[in-house]
Amino acid sequence: MSDNTPPLVWIVDDSRTEAQITRSALGTAYEFEMFDDGSAVVERIAATTELPDVVLLDWVMPGMPGDQVCRFMREHPPTRDLPVILVTASRIETADIVEGLSKGATDYVARPFVPEELRARVESAIRTRRAAQVAALERERLATVNRLGRTLFEAGTDIPRIVSDLLTVLVQHLADGCSLLLLPGELPQMFVSRHRDEAGSEALAAISTVADPVVHAFEDAEHARRELPPVYHGYIDRFGLRALAILPFPILSPVQGVVTLTRDGRSKPFAPGDLSMIETCIEYAALAVQNAVRFETERTTRDQLKRILEHLPVGIIASDSDGRITLTNAAVHDVIPGLQAVEALDQVSSVARFTTPEGDPVDDNWQSARHLVVRNEKHASVETVPLENSRGGAAGAVTVIQDITLEHRVAAERDQVSRFMQQLLGIVGHDLRNPLGAFVAGLDMLRLTAHGGQPITPTLTRLSSSVRRMTRIVDQLLDVTRASLGAGIEIQPAIVDLKPLIESVIEEVKSVQPKASMVIVCPDPIVGTWDPERLAQVVSNIASNAAHYGKPGAVIQIEAKKVGGHAEISIHNHNRDKPIAPHVLETLFDPHRRGTEGHRNSAGLGLGLYIVKQIVESHRGTVGATSDADGTVFTVVLPTTG
Repeated sequence: MSDNTPPLVWIVDDSRTEAQITRSALGTAYEFEMFDDGSAVVERIAATTELPDVVLLDWVMPGMPGDQVCRFMREHPPTRDLPVILVTASRIETADIVEGLSKGATDYVARPFVPEELRARVESAIRTRRAAQVAALERERLATVNRLGRTLFEAGTDIPRIVSDLLTVLVQHLADGCSLLLLPGELPQMFVSRHRDEAGSEALAAISTVADPVVHAFEDAEHARRELPPVYHGYIDRFGLRALAILPFPILSPVQGVVTLTRDGRSKPFAPGDLSMIETCIEYAALAVQNAVRFETERTTRDQLKRILEHLPVGIIASDSDGRITLTNAAVHDVIPGLQAVEALDQVSSVARFTTPEGDPVDDNWQSARHLVVRNEKHASVETVPLENSRGGAAGAVTVIQDITLEHRVAAERDQVSRFMQQLLGIVGHDLRNPLGAFVAGLDMLRLTAHGGQPITPTLTRLSSSVRRMTRIVDQLLDVTRASLGAGIEIQPAIVDLKPLIESVIEEVKSVQPKASMVIVCPDPIVGTWDPERLAQVVSNIASNAAHYGKPGAVIQIEAKKVGGHAEISIHNHNRDKPIAPHVLETLFDPHRRGTEGHRNSAGLGLGLYIVKQIVESHRGTVGATSDADGTVFTVVLPTTG
């Protein structure tokens, strides 16, 4: 009973006059129920759950006297602790009072009594009873929470069982009906309901939905029908409804589910203490669900990590702060056979023979080496990472061992190929290029001494052209080989005025291709730090291609301009046929590629544009090409400072 509810006093007296005197003495602070004989009290106790806070019992009555009423109340569990105050006549003997107290009465008052004394005894009895009720209720609530805690502990990570145990405890001790709707999210959607009436679970399903948290109390079923939407009326008509509570089930986020609780027609509304206990139970269950989800996530993560470690191509050795091996994976056993018989890191060298790549033996400090040779068979790289605990102290280490035998073999083969290429460069650069140079010089001298003789001059000219082409091919091979070896194309930067350089190159191109029509657009001087020979090679190559593959007789425009801190050179020609296809543009600067196919194949190696790109990139510049119906444009962008 709430502290705000007026106490209920039962007055049992065969004299209506005396009963009225007693009622008047207590005043208006109480509610009363009057009985004129003991049997009526017994019948009332058997038929109701609404018990009084105190009973004022006349000891001497016809029919069923007060001592028999008192004995019945003490033998009946609901009234066992109910305060009973004997109302006696002034002439009653002390022995009778002692007998009454021994039969279960908690106090007595003799007529005629002073009203203040009667009120004081009644109030004292009520305070004592209510204090006892509060203590009993708290004990019951604590027992409920403890009981739930034990069942949740036993449920472990079984989420359906956790939910079921929560609803069972709530229905057994705090509600008539209860349901839990878990919303889909971190967990799959779930709906579970319990009711003291077996048919109530189905009725609960109709009223369990997502709604804002709320608590309702109703005087009776009619009141509930007026206050609640029609969806609740079926439940109300069947069970009555004194209270409805909709509470959140908070897991992993502010609201992940909804708990609906009911108290039906014969129950009382939820008291504040009831709601507090319900919320505590929900929090316990929510924490249990959250822990179950976390445990499952961690278990999944551990399983994934285990599978990852087992399939990693590198070996893993984990050790604790004392050097004891706590974990290894399959890959490390391939590198160090026999490791499974080792318990500590300092014992690893007992099952494996380590040396440096040079053949020097490695002792127990094998973890400090970066490159080991295991049993003269396998090469392995080693890296050890220390682990710290939450306090910053040493917690152990992880040693990563990677089998690099194949990489070591490939590197050795690569070194061998590199040495061969260097030798080839020497052969091409010295044994071929030098004779060709002498041949060119001799042909030039012959042409000069021919004095215009008709028979020899055309022949010498053809020989000279062929030898110069061979020289260019050798030069291209040298450039490509240097680039492919990673050394890049060597440049010798100097201060260069771009306009005279372009004019000189275009004159040379026109001398070789006299039918080409070329226009230079360079209104302002452009000075930068570049390798003049290599830059001339870039312009010559692109301009020669433009003349060779462009539309005959069409003007080729060579434009140079300064854009910020860069020089931009663009060479535009008109297409002979169709524009260069996009897929061809993507590989245009790769070695052995050409921008056009199907006509006038060049006698070269298809290395010109590849070398152009290497030269431009050696200057920290860029080169690109576009092609459409208006023609093809090659654009070179170079920083003006070296």
